[in-house]
Amino acid sequence: MKQLLTLAIVISCAQLFAQGGISSITVVPANPTVDDEVVMYVDVQFTSGDCQLDNQDVGTNGFNVSAYAHHCVGLLTVICETTDTFEIGQLPAGDYTFDFTLTSGFGGPGCSAGIIPDDAGQLQFTVTNSVGIQDLTSASGFIYPNPTTGIISLNKSLTSHAILTNIEGQKLREFDAGAKELDLSDLPAGIYFLSTEKGRYKFVKN
Repeated sequence: MKQLLTLAIVISCAQLFAQGGISSITVVPANPTVDDEVVMYVDVQFTSGDCQLDNQDVGTNGFNVSAYAHHCVGLLTVICETTDTFEIGQLPAGDYTFDFTLTSGFGGPGCSAGIIPDDAGQLQFTVTNSVGIQDLTSASGFIYPNPTTGIISLNKSLTSHAILTNIEGQKLREFDAGAKELDLSDLPAGIYFLSTEKGRYKFVKN
């Protein structure tokens, strides 16, 4: 009984001090249209490792998108950072609210349930009807060379996730923050779009 009590105290203390927090919420593309595959990225941080993802889910009800993620933390006293990804898909035009709830438990995957949320965050975004010329950000000076034969360079490193799509709106690649050179040599010739938090850039591959 004494050993069980000690274990319960250790678990309770771990859950008490191993709280997580939301660092940022990003929608990609930054200005989605009805033709885009919308993806939400939530950067989270925990004060204990190793913060493995236990389970997550996302659902849409009208113009409200609700999601949650539950992570497992241990006794490692290290800062653990990770990103939760939610693929929403295509949405009708309108103004949306994305609500996210973060919880954590103790142990490995299949860990204990979170008694109270670690953190909650919200992001509002708008989905427009179509991509017109006015919806595109000039790629001149940001992507070069344009046209390209395979490798494109960016004048500044990506500050967040980016998505590459073709002219039909199909998602082809995802790029992490920090990337400054993208190898697209295996893609066929055509028109492509690079969507970042700063805008949607069009370029041509020969």
